[in-house]
Amino acid sequence: MASSLVTDLIVTNGYVLTMDAARRMFADGAVAIGGSKIEAVGRSDEILARYKASHVIDAKGSVVMPGLIDGHNHIMSYFCCGYGDEADIMSRLYDTLYPYETLLTPEEAYFSALGNYIEMIKNGTTCFNDPGGYLVDSLAQAAVDIGIRGIVNRSTRDIAPKGKPLPPQLFEDVETNLREAEKTVHAWNGAAGGRIRAWYSLRYVFNISDRLATGIRDLARRDGVGVHAHVAAVRGENEAVQQIFGKRSLERYYDLGLFGPNLYCVHMGFPNEREVDLLVRHGVKVTHCPSAAMVGAWGVIGNKMIPYMIEKGVPVSIGTDTAGAAGSLDMFRVMYVFATVHRDPYNDPTLIGAYKALEHATIVGAKACLWDDEIGSLEPGKKADLLLVDRSAPEWQHPGRDVVRSLVYSANGSHVDTVIIDGKIVMRHRALTTIDEGWAAGKIRASAAAVRERGGFPVRTAWPVA
Repeated sequence: MASSLVTDLIVTNGYVLTMDAARRMFADGAVAIGGSKIEAVGRSDEILARYKASHVIDAKGSVVMPGLIDGHNHIMSYFCCGYGDEADIMSRLYDTLYPYETLLTPEEAYFSALGNYIEMIKNGTTCFNDPGGYLVDSLAQAAVDIGIRGIVNRSTRDIAPKGKPLPPQLFEDVETNLREAEKTVHAWNGAAGGRIRAWYSLRYVFNISDRLATGIRDLARRDGVGVHAHVAAVRGENEAVQQIFGKRSLERYYDLGLFGPNLYCVHMGFPNEREVDLLVRHGVKVTHCPSAAMVGAWGVIGNKMIPYMIEKGVPVSIGTDTAGAAGSLDMFRVMYVFATVHRDPYNDPTLIGAYKALEHATIVGAKACLWDDEIGSLEPGKKADLLLVDRSAPEWQHPGRDVVRSLVYSANGSHVDTVIIDGKIVMRHRALTTIDEGWAAGKIRASAAAVRERGGFPVRTAWPVA
């Protein structure tokens, strides 16, 4: 009889959702993990017959699935949560988010990021894509320390909006923007054994000159990384950009030569059909934040272009945007909204649905983030980023729903029991293993209070408090 192969960790007896090309599921499945990678996926009896490990996790009663990918999350903005509630997008940006970004010290940015990552991991997110901040070393170091996977960017913008009293340090000259962005990519792309990547960012099309856009384009192509760009995002943007630059947002970026497989467009509620054809032709990626769009009333859902882009074959990730915009970093909530909200304007109860929502939060999200060679599915050779989701709660006891529909329509982040990232257990039985949660909570509270006091951000209540 042949001897068993020795590996580091086996997760067994779970309902395994592989999200591989065949979308295989195993009602009693197992995953063998060696180092940071998956070695085998299959039926529990077959895996246990082939492998042995010093550490075995019994996942009986749990779904075993790929970690969720938050395709767009402003990591630095965690302490900004609540200050832009029930406000229009421009008020949220100009009165809160932009001034806030200049307030934080490097230490406060670290703990803002740490709070963000704790909430993400607790809710089953194993990878994020951040569109840019100014204290990127702090954001990236916090990711390294807690063990999450992600993409960081350094903000770039050089044109200040007219008539808006914003901190001048938000708008640097082209040379400074390019230098600092390049420094971030060279410092962090491939860090932590490849768990951290770095891209280039074009924060918002209003604030980007042609020279900055083409400079970022050239650096990203030279370095072989993505460009994370807010564009065609909200109602009225195209008209405003036409007044400034003489072209619609996407038309302008197309003419500047930015379209290509490494362009990652954020929100994208307002392309037209011609522009979508160009996205498809050039392999452009998109990220959609359905919960944030609903909270902010941006018009993205009603304009009906997200399902159109998906139908045409554009890879679309889904994300939270920020805790401040979506109200939560629970990607289960985002999946639910994505699965359902687009049905109403189309009057089609079959549109998107649970299976497609799960795809876009895993393997399609990985493709959009240029990382599907390593993450997004449970397959031999890929990174071991996976969740154990407890199925024992009453929310799961619906005989008319299969596992995937229960996962998307009934589950929430609190059902995540165990999180494994890069082959390491970062949360077990809801307790983080990489940091002291009590220590972190104290630091996060103190930092948030300091930023609130320094920024003069009041907590507003609609009703009187005695």
